[in-house]
Amino acid sequence: MTHRLFSTALAVLLCTASASASVPSDQTAKQRLMLKLDALIQQPERDAEVVRTVSLLATPAQLAAVCDSPALSLVGRDSRLTGKRTVLAQCGARRHFLPVRISAQGTWWVASQSLPGGAIVQRSDIEPVTGALDHQPNGLIFNPDAIVGQRLTRAVAAGKPLLENQLRQQWRLRAGQTVDLVTAGDGFRIRSQGKALNNAAVDETLRVKTAGGRTVSGKVDPAGQVIIFSQQ
Repeated sequence: MTHRLFSTALAVLLCTASASASVPSDQTAKQRLMLKLDALIQQPERDAEVVRTVSLLATPAQLAAVCDSPALSLVGRDSRLTGKRTVLAQCGARRHFLPVRISAQGTWWVASQSLPGGAIVQRSDIEPVTGALDHQPNGLIFNPDAIVGQRLTRAVAAGKPLLENQLRQQWRLRAGQTVDLVTAGDGFRIRSQGKALNNAAVDETLRVKTAGGRTVSGKVDPAGQVIIFSQQ
């Protein structure tokens, strides 16, 4: 009798352990979801080191309804990607909306002194600031090389960040100017000249009329040459 009771109890324990092993714990499921969220919010800025972190604001009931391997995407078009957001967790035909909070840390550039509109920004005119990006305006610039040498479209007070919409690139070549053209290919490089038909900064497209009357387009390089990529 005692042996039979012991065998029955052992069988129950084994079945319970097997069932527990086959169902992932809530904590493990949440950890997997957090790994997916961390990968989702990382959007590397050009020449920038921005570190983002995410916190789940969803209730236990909301999390329990999500499948093990949902496809995640952010809802909305907020380019700042900080603050309270909603994540769509797609489980086949079922969709779950999970509230999250995203925070970010980074280094941006501010005016080291008051700068008048129209000024050409020098390296000594700006200084770095590191901190939370959550409440900063759109258009922060993380690379000082994208600021130095540009013309301000408006005045910027000391300590204020320089934003993309406050800068205008200096024209490297101007309409009407005689420019050097370079046409390159496998084993050859042809140089010629033409007249610029529009203004263009470095890495922008310039249309040029050649001496023969054709119109060609190319990209302006830092040396002021136009590298041809199309001809009409």
